[in-house]
Amino acid sequence: MTTTTDAAQPHDPHPVAPTPAVLAAAVDASPTPEPLRGGDEVGEEVITGGSAARDGAPVARRALAVTVVLAALAAVVLGALWALAATSGSLALARDRDAVLVDARQAAINLNTLDYRNAAAGLDLWQQSSTGQVLTEFEQNRDQYAKLVQESRRATVATVPAAAVTELDEHAGVARVLVAVDVTVTPEGQAPAVTRQRLQMEMTRTPSGWKVSKLSPVRAPTTGAGN
Repeated sequence: MTTTTDAAQPHDPHPVAPTPAVLAAAVDASPTPEPLRGGDEVGEEVITGGSAARDGAPVARRALAVTVVLAALAAVVLGALWALAATSGSLALARDRDAVLVDARQAAINLNTLDYRNAAAGLDLWQQSSTGQVLTEFEQNRDQYAKLVQESRRATVATVPAAAVTELDEHAGVARVLVAVDVTVTPEGQAPAVTRQRLQMEMTRTPSGWKVSKLSPVRAPTTGAGN
């Protein structure tokens, strides 16, 4: 039987890279590794590392793509929520402004409409339209007002040709309104006469709507003697 040695075997120009376990055993068995075997070791590490890099690249790209999509989605959602909040705030402000204007116009009519023949009903409207210090004043002086109305023997009917909200604090629930009021005054047995006045009304939000909390006439500006 003929035994061949490693030296007699033909040199393979393309050796198969050994596995890490075989490579470790060869290193332990030989204090001075052969250059080819050492080259294989480096090649194995490079091949293994390259394979891991190639396998990990698609995963990294997918993770990056998912992150980008999630970030874009979050931006869209946050943008939509911001727009919704802004729109909701604007709508709420518009609703409050409209409500203030409606209640202020009605309050101005109620506070300037009285009939001496039924003073109690008119004074009830005064109290229903007011709050705060205005309501307190009406309640404290109601009997006196009723007496004055009955003694005047006059009937008044008010209309509001114009009104505008000048200030509105939604959080505090307070608004200021300028109101132009035409009052038709009819003394008993006489022809009616129309007077116009301008009022500044502070309106306060209550569970039953906006009511007058302060009330003052607006004086027309006076002109100088030389004008």
